[in-house]
Amino acid sequence: MNIIQSIILGVIQGITEFFPVSSSGHMVILPYLFGWDYQPLYFAVTVHFATLAAVITIFYRDIYEILKALVLGIFKREQRNSNNFKTGIFLIVATIPAAIVGFLLDDYVENLFSEPLIVAAFLIITALFLVYSEMRGKRIETSKVDFNLFIATMTGIGQALAILPGLSRSGTTISFARFFGVRRDEAVRFSFLLSVPIIFGSFILEIFRSSDIIFGGGPEVVQGLIAGFISAYLAGLFAIKFMVKIVKKRNLNVFAIYCTCLAVVVFIFYIINRFM
Repeated sequence: MNIIQSIILGVIQGITEFFPVSSSGHMVILPYLFGWDYQPLYFAVTVHFATLAAVITIFYRDIYEILKALVLGIFKREQRNSNNFKTGIFLIVATIPAAIVGFLLDDYVENLFSEPLIVAAFLIITALFLVYSEMRGKRIETSKVDFNLFIATMTGIGQALAILPGLSRSGTTISFARFFGVRRDEAVRFSFLLSVPIIFGSFILEIFRSSDIIFGGGPEVVQGLIAGFISAYLAGLFAIKFMVKIVKKRNLNVFAIYCTCLAVVVFIFYIINRFM
């Protein structure tokens, strides 16, 4: 994988991590369509870490207040009634399903990352999640539903499902929260904050697995990682700001249309290559 490919994949990762269109799916589909080698897993984790840095850059105040509330809540009972403390607990609860599924099924799911048709099928499921949750959320959000442990758990299950390539992490977490009537802007904010622990955990796990390749692979490997990191970070900043702005005015159905169109392109490309 050369520098140009690293930059392109970094930009795509940075945008699609926060747009509900599946970053993992794009990292399978793009090499498939353009005939590139599939990216090494350590590159995927590096650009994921870049998107984590983008989240922290924009939400660092929120993250700081949540962490402070969690620490103080251990010693001060009144702190446990604060919104930041509750949000921290909800984030912990929502992280557990994905951590368990990732630990148990990581090796099995990794094999799916070479199957573009499976990715395309899951993209359509992502589109269905987005459309249906928007329809349902619009009907019941007027009841002013607040986050609670049940909704946090269900949102975490949505994140756990997104271990499958083509199922968008942001798409499923936003959709599952919206399904229970959480306002769109609150669902998006929670989804972005929820990305912090899961991306950080997967980065730490993979950095130990791939350290010999990263640090022993020569300057080309290091240069590719740096290029991918910078491009993913900058694209991630743009994507977060764009999403935070757009959800205040519009629903997410446009992303459902995009997921469907991309899946159709993959199916057509497969048929052409297979039978023509």
